[in-house]
Amino acid sequence: MNAVEAMTGSPPSPDSSDFATVFRQATGSEPYAFQERVASEGLPELMRVPTGCGKTEAVGLGWLYRRRFHPDSAVRDATPHWLVVALPMRTLVEQTEARFTRWIQNLGLSGEIGLYIVQGGVGWRDDDWRFEPHRDTVFVGTIDMLLSRALNRGYGDNRYQWPMSFGGFNNGTHWVFDEIQLMDVATPNTRQLQSFRDTFGTALPTSSTWMSATVNERLLSTVDRPDVASRIQLDEQDLRGALKHRLEAVRTVSELDLPDNKRDLAIANELVSQHQPGTLTLAVLNTVDRAVATWKSLKNLKPEAEVVLLHSRFRPADRAERTDAALSEPGTAGKIVVSTQVLEAGIDLSAAVLFTEAAPWPSIVQRAGRCNRDGHRGDSRLLWAPPPTSPPYEEVDVAASVESLRALSGKPVTNTQLQNCDVAVSDRITPVIRRRDLIDLFDTTPDLSGNDLDVARFIRERSNRAVQVAWRRIAENMPTGASPTREELCPVPISELMKWMKKHRVWRLDHLARDSGKLWIPCRGDDLHDGVQIVLDADQGGYRPDIGWAPSSKDPVDVIEGTVPVGMSIDEIMMGDEPASHSVAWYSLTDHLIDVEHACDALLTGFGPNDLTPEMRRAAVLAGRLHDIGKASTVWQNAVLATADEEEQAELRDRGPYAKTGNSKPLQFTDPDTQQRRRSYRHELGSALALMSEGASSLGDTRETDLVIYLVAAHHGRIRLSIRRHPEESDLGDEAVTILGIAEGDDLPEVNLGEMTVPPSRLTFPTGNDRYERRALTLRDRADLGPFRLAFLELVVRSADWRASRDIRVAK
Repeated sequence: MNAVEAMTGSPPSPDSSDFATVFRQATGSEPYAFQERVASEGLPELMRVPTGCGKTEAVGLGWLYRRRFHPDSAVRDATPHWLVVALPMRTLVEQTEARFTRWIQNLGLSGEIGLYIVQGGVGWRDDDWRFEPHRDTVFVGTIDMLLSRALNRGYGDNRYQWPMSFGGFNNGTHWVFDEIQLMDVATPNTRQLQSFRDTFGTALPTSSTWMSATVNERLLSTVDRPDVASRIQLDEQDLRGALKHRLEAVRTVSELDLPDNKRDLAIANELVSQHQPGTLTLAVLNTVDRAVATWKSLKNLKPEAEVVLLHSRFRPADRAERTDAALSEPGTAGKIVVSTQVLEAGIDLSAAVLFTEAAPWPSIVQRAGRCNRDGHRGDSRLLWAPPPTSPPYEEVDVAASVESLRALSGKPVTNTQLQNCDVAVSDRITPVIRRRDLIDLFDTTPDLSGNDLDVARFIRERSNRAVQVAWRRIAENMPTGASPTREELCPVPISELMKWMKKHRVWRLDHLARDSGKLWIPCRGDDLHDGVQIVLDADQGGYRPDIGWAPSSKDPVDVIEGTVPVGMSIDEIMMGDEPASHSVAWYSLTDHLIDVEHACDALLTGFGPNDLTPEMRRAAVLAGRLHDIGKASTVWQNAVLATADEEEQAELRDRGPYAKTGNSKPLQFTDPDTQQRRRSYRHELGSALALMSEGASSLGDTRETDLVIYLVAAHHGRIRLSIRRHPEESDLGDEAVTILGIAEGDDLPEVNLGEMTVPPSRLTFPTGNDRYERRALTLRDRADLGPFRLAFLELVVRSADWRASRDIRVAK
């Protein structure tokens, strides 16, 4: 049975083995010739296809067909089980997700294909997919959220779970990068990352596609991946077929002569005078400030048409409201939408009149694609004007576009003609991730100040970097609550927040907090980096629902109340806390270890054919069997039993030891001899130390002993490449007697594993060549294992642990 049959229970239905049939059932229309080539030949590295011609259908349904319906089982098995669609802006995400939802429903695959939106401000958690990482799944999200996960620094995710995403998004995944001309430095870095996957090797097939109507192939050329291996573009058959009408849609180019003073009012007057009732008029400005100013001028003119402002600096609910308004059908009076680059590409809008400020030529082509997109109008107009300043673009690129647009003045042009214009675009020097960078990023341990390697330079240019801002009530000079929810967050450019900080108070979460009542500390300028979460005082203003981020507004900001925390919680931020050790029923350690062992084996089977040796797979299963033996410690069991009522403790002690408590009370660890409190007890460290001493006999004849030990130590993400004292332990200096709650010479009792037992062990910290750190680094750097396969095995063991714990909760 192949991987698809294993998950669905049956082979692909014979009547769906033809791509055209699948396409018609999913979309209700016939596929174009290039879309059929994708399904037949496989998803290419590069797809160069004009806007509005169905690139998303080509890759989405091409992948779905090859993964689920292709008649050749070898093709199905070789097709990655995840499709990850990375987009440059949020407005594209919901629209793309809606297409996949419709296709999956129409094909009768609801419940069989997972579908997740990965972006800030939605009710989504990484935890949702981690219970079923082997499932065929589509992820649609923004490039920052997705690429940061592939780089082991997932924005908005719990730091201790970054490795699970790293293992998932780099193994068994086909990445699609759409509208790459808008992805800044991410484009060459995604190319280089794919090269590293090929070099280091992955456990499951992993590949990538880059798409755009305006591809500068120099962006795709990196040291390790200089050439494009396969490409799809329109051929004569496409140009003669059903696409011809759309490709020949025209718009007439006209320059507006705008005054230097009251420019925004002049644009607003032009938009009102050019607007046609019942149609859409679209204005695309190069900066948020100019878009907001133009929108304000339009509102003051009080046109009969609906006026909508849309840009990136809104909180999620406000942004969703404006996105829906922009995409809805115009009423009798029509609609005027003022926007920024967020509507530049991919959005299915067809404006009768479009105004744009001059920008680099690829952006002009993309914006023009929103004008008469459907080809139904013969009187569409493309209006333009030079911007008052070049930023955020290079002056030379804007000047080249101005010259070319003036040459087209008064002419009706098609998108194909615009795309074929030879307009220079300057090359940019961008930081590209190196092999050493990737290796360094594998280590998720923060430095002694609580800082991490910043991946922002591989995702966005410095001028485009933003923090995520929430507004809270401030009590006693500190925000209330834990990490902000996504519903609270608004993207704000770092440069603008730096100005705000000169006169206002700003806070950030302290990742080394030792007290849940002191989670927040004042934020400094050097604390700001891409994606970090910041809290502002709601009483000091800075946001308006109709404008978004508004630093000049002093009106108090409405605080979003009653949302469920997503991402890092108070429990998860503490190194020693154990939120995963609570359950609805007392769960014996023996039963849990056996259940996780079986879950590891089932997951590896569910993933299907892979590039792991039998010994590596066996090591993962064995790690599942042994991962929690450290919980047999008297320190652990005393803490567990202390959460029960006194009358329950005697009975529970007779039935122990336990892996999970039957309540949600926090665990308090104490030394069994001195009764002094231990800040924490990292049971996974106890498990690993036991396997490096007397407990090694339970490893049997496996040749991957160090791999088993690593997977056991890493199964909560807190101990991976190194063992480091908790900050509170470090404060004791030479008097420190524990490392992560374990003292040299602690005893671990015998552990029953059903068919075998782990003998009693005395826990010591190996030195020299036996040191844990040396073992872990050797695994990471092994040619036959490497960072991607190692992280995949981490994912298997951790997901199996989650699944076993979930199943006991469901059973009870």
